[in-house]
Amino acid sequence: MINTDDVLEKMKQKERESLIASCHSYKIWQSTDGRWRTYIADDSNPHGRKLVIKTSKKTLAEFLIDHYQAESEADKMKRYTLRTLYPKWKEYKRLHTTAETYIMRIDTDWKTYYMGTEIIDIPIQKLDKLTLDNWAHQLIKDHDMTKNQYFNVTVIMRQALHYAVDSEIIEVSPFDAVKIDGKRLFRKVKKKPDYTQVFTKEEAKLMSELAWEDYHNHVKVYDLAPIALLFQMQTGLRIGELVTVKFSDIESPDYLHVQRMIRRDTKEIVEHPKTECGDRYVPLTSEAKALIETARARQQELHAENEYIFSINGKPPTERSIASLYTKYCKKMGIIQKSSHKTRKTFISKLIDGKVSINTVRMVAGHSSERTTLRNYAFDCSTETEKLQKIRDALKN
Repeated sequence: MINTDDVLEKMKQKERESLIASCHSYKIWQSTDGRWRTYIADDSNPHGRKLVIKTSKKTLAEFLIDHYQAESEADKMKRYTLRTLYPKWKEYKRLHTTAETYIMRIDTDWKTYYMGTEIIDIPIQKLDKLTLDNWAHQLIKDHDMTKNQYFNVTVIMRQALHYAVDSEIIEVSPFDAVKIDGKRLFRKVKKKPDYTQVFTKEEAKLMSELAWEDYHNHVKVYDLAPIALLFQMQTGLRIGELVTVKFSDIESPDYLHVQRMIRRDTKEIVEHPKTECGDRYVPLTSEAKALIETARARQQELHAENEYIFSINGKPPTERSIASLYTKYCKKMGIIQKSSHKTRKTFISKLIDGKVSINTVRMVAGHSSERTTLRNYAFDCSTETEKLQKIRDALKN
């Protein structure tokens, strides 16, 4: 038999707990005298808060429930701080993106740059331009930030305050008026040396030989991982795209349709690439076509035919199965560690060196702008000796 009174009491208790959790941002603790304490907002107090002491946790909870239920709508608006608004804004943000890694990065920034600071407990209605200006400039100095770092970290403050405007907590965002002299304050980012970002021709040749050796010797649990690595060298695919390519993506003899990827955080296969521009057609070289046929033949040999090009078990190979080969091969070659992303940079840099139109390079790479391609993916794959000779040859005429 179900006791209706007990059920109703439990429902009321959950409602009370939910009310306190959503409205109360201050810590609740038991002091050495056995009594329970917390703070509530109080505009008349110089510190903006008032200490509340009760003999038991239950009595304190009942006080808080009465306090928050009695609040007017205007009072509730005054009580909002960045700490209480952040969870609501984050859920709102999650509805507007499919990239869970982006939400994870935001959460990391919140814990690193916001938690433990005074700014998150100031009532949002009391945040003004001067307060936020001081906070922003101190943030840059304390963490020696680059322009990109500052922009990424302040996404929370900037967008949460816009959310507060939409929620009618404030009329305008005071952070919009904060201006930063970037030329003087931001740490300048020096572009990394070419040799750390791409593979030279000799390194790429040695890596190809090592991959073929591994493939023929069957040294990998994921039998086609070395072939996938070689295919990445010919196509410049992101590793999350590489592991999910299917035979059906070859919609014409000379092109591969890149249209899906695997999410790094959840391992979920999604039927769209990283960005809108990521949905693209990548030309297939004769070497790339040969690698596809090699993968197909190995699947047939193992009676493991399936839709994924580099799979022998019907599931995409893991990103780790390919990434670990880069670690292994760089160590064998005696060079600094270079990831699969460096192969992507090498591929793009070679296209630029080959005088392929920058717009074509951008589209093949899946970038939204030529600026991204040139700023982050244009490196010289030549050795120092080759660079010197190129310079001398250029100056002969």
